[in-house]
Amino acid sequence: MTTARTGSGGLVAVAYRTLPWKPLLLAGAGLGLFAFVGDELPGIAGVVMLTLTSTGFAWGGAALLAGYLATRRAVAPINATAVLVVATVVYYGLILAHGRRWRLGTLEDGSSSAWTGLASVGRATVFWLAASVVAGITLGYLGAVVRRGTRIRASVAAGAAFGLLAGQGLEFLMIFRAWHALDAFFLGRVLSAGASILLAAIGLTVLLTRRRAAKSWPIFVATSALASLAGALLWHYLTSFTTTL
Repeated sequence: MTTARTGSGGLVAVAYRTLPWKPLLLAGAGLGLFAFVGDELPGIAGVVMLTLTSTGFAWGGAALLAGYLATRRAVAPINATAVLVVATVVYYGLILAHGRRWRLGTLEDGSSSAWTGLASVGRATVFWLAASVVAGITLGYLGAVVRRGTRIRASVAAGAAFGLLAGQGLEFLMIFRAWHALDAFFLGRVLSAGASILLAAIGLTVLLTRRRAAKSWPIFVATSALASLAGALLWHYLTSFTTTL
């Protein structure tokens, strides 16, 4: 009798055969496409589209769901990472193809700013690809634990996921100081931030409720409060860094 050995290469081969690549690719491509379209839409339609497709809540939520819906906990991080990486490639690929965001403008000496803009897009692409891997692994794992973990682990994972999904909206509302000049632009951003927080709370509550096993609501609420502070701080540093790209 022979015993099959499964090394790292075998695990990769198994993952390749068992992952639902077509749905993952379609989900990632759709997320990247609609995020790009949302950047271009004006008014309330743009606000709604951006909230649903181009925020930390939207992309993080997609990764969390990919992990939650995974057939096995081991492949949940791979599912989530695949969705975010594809979305990032599609989003920045459309920016490169469209060109308007990096070709227009001139430098102080009158020359074109195309190369400078192209370099900025390249740096942003590399950064967000790396962030997609980290976020995909983290949120994919959390999604799997929310669904299949023990009572305490699932409740803690749900709270941690809420902090990550709501962090961007919380960070914006915590530092926002233009309440006296709340024009259409700022009102849209306030509404988007508030909607992201609300949808994150509803989404995690639904996922935790759908668990067949036991869950702890007090642990979920306490973890959510702590994770919200950490998530807001994380997004504060992320926002500060990405403005330099």
